[in-house]
Amino acid sequence: MAILAVYRLAHMLTIERGPFDLAHKFRSAVYRRWPDRSGVESWQFAGAVCPLCVSFWLGCLAALVLPFANLREYVVTALGVSGAVVIIHKATSK
Repeated sequence: MAILAVYRLAHMLTIERGPFDLAHKFRSAVYRRWPDRSGVESWQFAGAVCPLCVSFWLGCLAALVLPFANLREYVVTALGVSGAVVIIHKATSK
């Protein structure tokens, strides 16, 4: 379930407008804070509109609510959740 939740949130935050336009407002705020420089988008904005990048950070958060015994298990869980989201995204995107 964590994988599907992270996929849904990453997709919404990076591609959709979201409820009450919150996801769009988030992306707009990131762009206003870190605008293009010399016609090149900032790495912060590029990361905020990349579902794979956002899934990494959301995977780290999701892994905190899943059981783990030590730091190694936490890291493997976080990367596993994010990796599964990458697979889903690649399989479903055009």
